[in-house]
Amino acid sequence: MFRATVCAVALLAWVPVGAVSSQETIKVGGTGGAVRSIEILAEAFQKTPDHSRVEILTRLGSRGAKTALLAAVLDIAVSAQAVTPAESEQGLSGVELGRTPFVFATSSTNPVPGFTLPELVNIYAGRTLNWPDGSRLRLILRPPGDSDSDSLKRMSREMERAVTAAHGRPGLKMAATDQDSAEAIEAIPGALGTLTLALILSERRPLKALSINGVPPSQRAIADGSYPYVKTFYLVTPRTPSPRARRFLEFAGSAPGREILSRLGYWVR
Repeated sequence: MFRATVCAVALLAWVPVGAVSSQETIKVGGTGGAVRSIEILAEAFQKTPDHSRVEILTRLGSRGAKTALLAAVLDIAVSAQAVTPAESEQGLSGVELGRTPFVFATSSTNPVPGFTLPELVNIYAGRTLNWPDGSRLRLILRPPGDSDSDSLKRMSREMERAVTAAHGRPGLKMAATDQDSAEAIEAIPGALGTLTLALILSERRPLKALSINGVPPSQRAIADGSYPYVKTFYLVTPRTPSPRARRFLEFAGSAPGREILSRLGYWVR
């Protein structure tokens, strides 16, 4: 099973950014929620004196990227999940890339500014089926066990029960990845689903992040605690990363790297 996973990872298409010698290539892949942010960081990193090439492997997800990292296919895995004790025992180590608001998104043309948490619970529980103007609300779900589904369940006990019920309700659209979710929210009239502010900003999606309990999602609202719904992304490497990977990590944590991340909707401590 492990060999098959590694083979599948190796056959996926690389998306190169820049071009220099292969021995100086930094291979990065992981969760789709941060992939465009990493591409933008990579573009800036390659203008520094380091000049290392960055190749980005798409549609791996957090778990697939960690598997590829353990197989030495990647130098850096981008994960929406922290390194677990078991992964640490396998030699992995993670640093925080940044925190971004976990949001409920809809079309940028939708006039609704936001919902209260109880209103959102009612939507997931199936008790509310329409927008305030009477038009049909189309809920976009993420699979059980996905980091977005887990983030929803952590909002409250009532939301946990509502999300579990939604996963058992037939006829709802299920989006496998962050990009699938964003595309569905864009394409389906009346759609509502979960994303991050960073994805909306970095990919320049024509979507609106809704307020929750009257608080719009922003880095400042994360910092002052008024918006508690957050997704954290991590850069994961072997415990002793390669010199080229270490240089990219240092750039991500530098003043220029932090400025880029802030512009893309991250709060960086």
